Amino acid sequence: MRITPLRGIGVTWCKCPACRLKCRPAAVGPDGSCPRCGHAGMLRLSFGGRHARPDGDTGPAA
Repeated sequence: MRITPLRGIGVTWCKCPACRLKCRPAAVGPDGSCPRCGHAGMLRLSFGGRHARPDGDTGPAA
């Protein structure tokens, strides 16, 4: 069984703009609708994780 983190780096949540419900992606309906009100446009929120580096940036100078 996989345990998904609730906080920290790389955590993803979905938010409904209509009823403001925040839930995990697993709770979203098969068509991407809100489990509470049925709104079709859930927003995907991600907190933390890796940041993309600009091209040519190799990190700190050695």
